[in-house]
Amino acid sequence: MVEIQWYPGHMARAKRELKEILPLLDLIIEVTDARLPFSGRNPELPGLLGKKARILLLNKADLADPEVTAAWVKHYRTLGEAAMEFNARRGGNLSRLENLIKKEGEKILKRKPTLRLGVVGVPNCGKSSVLNRFVRRSAARVGEKPGVTRGRQWVKRGRWEILDTPGLLWPKIADQENGLKMALIGLIKPDLLNIEELVIYLLQWMQEHYPAELLNAYSLEQMDDPLAMLMAIGRYRGCLRKGGEVDLLRTADLVWSDFRAGRLGRISLERP
Repeated sequence: MVEIQWYPGHMARAKRELKEILPLLDLIIEVTDARLPFSGRNPELPGLLGKKARILLLNKADLADPEVTAAWVKHYRTLGEAAMEFNARRGGNLSRLENLIKKEGEKILKRKPTLRLGVVGVPNCGKSSVLNRFVRRSAARVGEKPGVTRGRQWVKRGRWEILDTPGLLWPKIADQENGLKMALIGLIKPDLLNIEELVIYLLQWMQEHYPAELLNAYSLEQMDDPLAMLMAIGRYRGCLRKGGEVDLLRTADLVWSDFRAGRLGRISLERP
């Protein structure tokens, strides 16, 4: 199994910063990855936000199984959350998000000149991309690695002011399998991981849940051993060392990249 390490000091600092910021905010936009929309949410966030109005965005919906995402949206709405799917890269559902914010902000704007929104979520869930799409310009730095946002960035749009907050890590990852799934979608820094073991887990999981997508992506035949499958993918994609030996690390990097980019299909890692 892959060992997931954690840095509690980072989480404590982000939590402290969020507590300082919260009194300034009128409405929270919480961002989670649509491929992992429950386990990818920080369990401490509801307690920190209290009764503050919030909208839940299942971001990167273009990479997730659409039927599963629809089920998650329905599930969260049943629980009373203002949830919706979103695609920050292409702006899918942007007008719906704007209408939701207008609806939530109508009461506040009668009392105040501006509506202050905070974009919150775990590192690398796409918070900065959501903010950039929302204000229709590159207002916040975006990167593929968790934690690229630095400092507080207020962005103005009409009577709305939006703040990209620090990514809030989990206090701990109690469930090893959830930790692996978080790692697969990039919520955990890659330098903490054994990439080969992580991808072997992915192959095993996809054999159980999305076998056709996996076999089609690499022109494979069904096989029970995920390590044998990784080697077959390496041969198929030409990830070979001198002498024809499969380079497992290079192959694992390639498969992981294909998964994150959606080249293995639209895949959700958990269901409601």
